[in-house]
Amino acid sequence: MKKTILIMASAIAIVVLGLTVFKGEPTTENSNTPTVAAAQNFSTIESEVSSGNAYLYDVRTPEEFAEGHFKNAGNHSLQTLEAKNLPQAPKDAKIYLYCRSGNRSAQATNILLQAGYSNVVDLGGLAEVQAIGGTLVN
Repeated sequence: MKKTILIMASAIAIVVLGLTVFKGEPTTENSNTPTVAAAQNFSTIESEVSSGNAYLYDVRTPEEFAEGHFKNAGNHSLQTLEAKNLPQAPKDAKIYLYCRSGNRSAQATNILLQAGYSNVVDLGGLAEVQAIGGTLVN
């Protein structure tokens, strides 16, 4: 009887440990949403935006935006999106989003997807955009 209880306790411990190790962190990000890895380089994004074929939004605060942003970016803060003030872009237009670290752009991506926008690309944070060739301007 003691041996059976010990075996059962060991099995439960192994299952609990396995679930803890493989659980992973919860995410609000849509796994089908393109990210910076899908964006080949920033010059392509700049070309799309300047030709009117895409939109680039900085979802940081207006104060952060004023300190430096990427060329052709508009400022549409996460707070604005949370207040249901959505971009005037067509729902099927390509929309690129970025923020300081990638957290707010992920949240903004989810807001836009839930609002019916279908072609949203989360570029992540400033460092990720700079890694694909973006340069901050004032």
